[in-house]
Amino acid sequence: MVAPLVWLLPDGIATDPVGWHLHELMFGTGGAAAGGYLLTALPAWTGKGPAPAGIVLALSLLWIVGRLGFLLSEMVPPIATAAATSAYLVVLGAFILCELLTSRLWSRLWVVAPILGLMLADGLLVSGAAQGRTGLCGVLLFALLISAIGGRAVPAFTRSWLERRKTVTDFRDGRWLGRLGIGALMAGGVAALADAGTAAGILLVLSGTLQLARMAGWRSFRTVHYPALLLLHLAWLWLPAGLALAGLALLSPQTLTLPAALHALTMGAMGTMMLAIMSRAAMARQGDRLVLSPVLASAFALVWLSALIRIAAGSATAETPLRLAALFWVAGWALFLCAHLRSLLRPAPRPVFSARIGAPSP
Repeated sequence: MVAPLVWLLPDGIATDPVGWHLHELMFGTGGAAAGGYLLTALPAWTGKGPAPAGIVLALSLLWIVGRLGFLLSEMVPPIATAAATSAYLVVLGAFILCELLTSRLWSRLWVVAPILGLMLADGLLVSGAAQGRTGLCGVLLFALLISAIGGRAVPAFTRSWLERRKTVTDFRDGRWLGRLGIGALMAGGVAALADAGTAAGILLVLSGTLQLARMAGWRSFRTVHYPALLLLHLAWLWLPAGLALAGLALLSPQTLTLPAALHALTMGAMGTMMLAIMSRAAMARQGDRLVLSPVLASAFALVWLSALIRIAAGSATAETPLRLAALFWVAGWALFLCAHLRSLLRPAPRPVFSARIGAPSP
């Protein structure tokens, strides 16, 4: 909610609003969302109870230290800034790795790799080394997480709902398309890091096309009858769109600027997917259905539209569309916060992320 406020403040208050905005949206917002998801999903993977309260408290405090460290980076030595901003990711990665190793979950060890990637991207961004390419690769890393995690969650939720409605016969999840899309995305990220813009652009457009082709089998149009599920599909739609737009910007920068295109992946894919998934924990339940409240629906609509407005603004120097996009984003997350704070007053429903809400616990 705070990250876009730099565009609503008078000029001259912030010394580097673009750098702060980029860092906090990726490593503040995105880092917190990644940690929250992993800590919530970890008990289902390991069969143990929730993460110890002391670990959660320590990670929360380290996350706050990271935000203050980057905000005060001009007043402290660079090594102190780097230590402050990376501490949260270091402890999170170490805890997740330890839990997976002790539980012998070798197939889940891959989740540590993106955390290491975020640590590396954060260090490069803080140091100022290859800032443009680092920012692009950091965004693509989150796109990879959405592809891997969201690419499992969205079709699982959809298949489960269609099975309960006895209409699953025409549901298709081309996982091979998803794997090819992830492969193209990873290759595009490597090409972007190597400053091979044309190759990266082609690979990103290919990845977006493959992700969209996979989504065609999910029968998204049927989810209009289940609004809580519809949010996930509308959020996922930003992933192939964002990858295609980023590839187009690399291939034809005179048509679309890269910063404008990347907002389809940050504000669009990252923002709406995080809101759609976190909203599930704040929704009331009626039997095996989640009920989408008008407040949460309005929050999602505002965030979704904010991304659309920001991309349409392109590289325009006019402040009106940029301020409007920021206002929509801030208002949407403020509404989400109001709805979510109320949910904290009651016990958390378990399991939080299960596709089979009505199924008995193991």
